Amino acid sequence: MMLLAVAAAFRIVSLAPALTEDLYAVGAGRQVVGVDANSNRPAAASHLPRVGVMREISAEAVLALHPDLVVGDPYEARALTDIGRGGVRTETLPVDDLRGDFAAIERLGALTGHLRSAHDLHLRIARRMSSLAARAKRYRTLTAFMALGTSDIRTAGAGTFIDELFSLANLRNVAGDVHLLWPRYSEERLVMQQPAVLILPSPHPPLAGAPWERLDAVRDGRVLDVDEDDLLRPGPRIAEVLERIIAGTMRWR
Repeated sequence: MMLLAVAAAFRIVSLAPALTEDLYAVGAGRQVVGVDANSNRPAAASHLPRVGVMREISAEAVLALHPDLVVGDPYEARALTDIGRGGVRTETLPVDDLRGDFAAIERLGALTGHLRSAHDLHLRIARRMSSLAARAKRYRTLTAFMALGTSDIRTAGAGTFIDELFSLANLRNVAGDVHLLWPRYSEERLVMQQPAVLILPSPHPPLAGAPWERLDAVRDGRVLDVDEDDLLRPGPRIAEVLERIIAGTMRWR
């Protein structure tokens, strides 16, 4: 069901890169007047005033841009609260999973007066992902692990969009039984599980030393690098990321 439109905002500050991309994708790019330091796409966003990053957002810098709407995710909750005390409307839009990502697209469309284009974008992405998932199901399932960092290893647990992308790509996330979003993962457990495929955000350091030298996937070259901004950022490019994961792992099926 489509959301009902609300009074459109015309001066928007985005505190999250995924939401920045969503705003431009639904047609509200000209309404964005400021972004967080990590918002580098599309190119137009990289030229806007910067207001900080994640838990270091400057409420003063945001308010100086005189926005009538500030959007962020739960990681910016404190800054959003401070900004709200300044009399500015704020919206917290969680995008840790695909449902939240699609809901954010729809909500941003409603908030900016681009309801129809946001809904069309949502449907277009969802249909593309469904088609890609159907293709992936024709091939055998592989176990996979997404490594954030090569020393202090973190990964994507159950309930993350990465975990969902793996499932759509017919990959079984070996950390899918961990019910934390972005948990630390022990080297011993990773070696014991021996995932068939490693997926890493690039660029990253060489996979040398423990635990990497003990993984068959590393020795056999079953490592897929995906651009960090693509892999770790939900938003309008999510179907392209799924396609990249499916295509990149096809050679090992």
